Amino acid sequence: MIARVGLALLVMLPRVAAADEIQPIDFGKGIITQPLFPPGQAPKGKLSPLTVVRDAKAYAIVLDLIPRKQISRTRPAPPNNDPLLKRPPVDFAKHILLVVSRSSMTRPVFEKITKAKNEIVVTVKFPRDQIAARPIHIGTYTAVLIPKTDFPVRLRIVEAQR
Repeated sequence: MIARVGLALLVMLPRVAAADEIQPIDFGKGIITQPLFPPGQAPKGKLSPLTVVRDAKAYAIVLDLIPRKQISRTRPAPPNNDPLLKRPPVDFAKHILLVVSRSSMTRPVFEKITKAKNEIVVTVKFPRDQIAARPIHIGTYTAVLIPKTDFPVRLRIVEAQR
């Protein structure tokens, strides 16, 4: 009898531990323009790869970073088929958009998003870089929607095994 109760508790433990995990809604992925700074005018701190979009103004700024043309050697370059270029509507009364960008052609991957005591912790994995020729100002992004919250969002980066 005690063994059965212990087994039932062990089975329920992962469900209780995962109660604070937030299920994101995939929103898009593609290429994005990275900021370039002239020599001597680089920002003092390192820029965060995470962008938290809470309103329509910030959403428009993020969408403007997506190139209209594909990265291509053909001239003229074909149009970019990124679905976010169609500017899909987001209800910011219900959702927050999280965008993680990377200056590589290997996309970042959202591992998990959890609600801690006073913050939202976003765990992102940066897979191992693949060798690829690319312009220096182009990177990749992944975007997800989460339920609206006023808590601050903290990024936790997990590097891939080399």
